[in-house]
Amino acid sequence: MIDTDEPLPRSVYLRRRVIAVGAAVASVLLLTWLITGLLGDDAVDPLGLAAPPSSAPPTTSTTAPSSSAASATSSAAAAAPAAPAAPPPPPDPNLPCPDPVIAIAAEMDPIAFRPGSRPELRVVITNTGPVPCTRDIGRAQRELIITAGPTRLWSSNDCTPSDGAEPTILAPGERTTFEVKWAGRTSAPGCPTQRTTVQPGTYTLTARVGPVAGPPLTFTINP
Repeated sequence: MIDTDEPLPRSVYLRRRVIAVGAAVASVLLLTWLITGLLGDDAVDPLGLAAPPSSAPPTTSTTAPSSSAASATSSAAAAAPAAPAAPPPPPDPNLPCPDPVIAIAAEMDPIAFRPGSRPELRVVITNTGPVPCTRDIGRAQRELIITAGPTRLWSSNDCTPSDGAEPTILAPGERTTFEVKWAGRTSAPGCPTQRTTVQPGTYTLTARVGPVAGPPLTFTINP
């Protein structure tokens, strides 16, 4: 071999550089192909040769609430108080009282007495309904009657002029009373002046208001 110090032409150096660069690029491509084949789709693609990722939107999953959470929600809903209902409007006390809710009773004090006494007679009116209502309880409507069997002996309306209408609001369970003293003598419609004393015996006192009458009350005039 002949040793020479003469420099080589420039084209030789250029060819050597091109061959070196080409070998380097080929090595990089080969290495990339090997890594992609070994790691699959998850490998890094330094040269951008891998296919772009899919543009499909990610799938969202909905997780059902646990049974404990559902139970707590149900318990909270059950414990929540219901909204109070609006109270109904109060009843109108000016509405008339129907006959079935009006209770009438006759009272006498004393229940037994001698001739010449002046016992007190009472008519008692009670609203037995659940609401207040209005009833005409004027003198023309209320009456106390004393009888002996079928015979009419006396009436509180015979000698007392009747007044006009007297509409009155009756509260539920409220007793309204009217009293009159009885002189122990008979009477008749128109109040005739000739009246007789009722003799000892057993008699009946009945009270009424309009068409509603109470049960008869038995009393005694002793000898």
